[in-house]
Amino acid sequence: MENRGHALARHPGVVALILLKLDSLAEINAFSLVADRYLALRRYKALRDHLRWLHAKAYMATRHLEDVPKEKRTYLLCLATVTWHGYALRHVPEEHQDYALCLAATQSGYTLAYVPEEHRDRALCLAAVTQDGCSLYDVPVGHRDYALCLSAVTQDEYALYGVPEKHREQMRAEIARKRRRLV
Repeated sequence: MENRGHALARHPGVVALILLKLDSLAEINAFSLVADRYLALRRYKALRDHLRWLHAKAYMATRHLEDVPKEKRTYLLCLATVTWHGYALRHVPEEHQDYALCLAATQSGYTLAYVPEEHRDRALCLAAVTQDGCSLYDVPVGHRDYALCLSAVTQDEYALYGVPEKHREQMRAEIARKRRRLV
């Protein structure tokens, strides 16, 4: 029987995506141990080392993006940074704050307050309140419909205080149903 090698060895792009999705340097090291055993690693050692460097750079930039000179804040660095830590959006230059970058920041939670008003459409607001219900306070009043408010209150009951009066009683009933299900 012919040995064709590990399936990941035939798909280097998959390996790159796996390495980019790992959350910590320990996970990257654990993956590299698996890769050492199952993959022909000569091609991937340079990629792995480069991704470790990028991970460390993004982590440090997340913590200290305000210390990076403005001319060195590239779009890709800003995107990597807000993906790791959405609060870094407040230090992203305005020319880089497009819809995709703002969406990436809101999916990490707690950052709708830093998203420019022109990007706060219903889809982005829904993504934000799904991660953090209290982001409802930063949603424009025109977007606070029943479904969006329900998503926010389901995620965090304290979001009830940001729900418009016309939906508040229905939301209280939903919270009561949710609590009954837990008991």
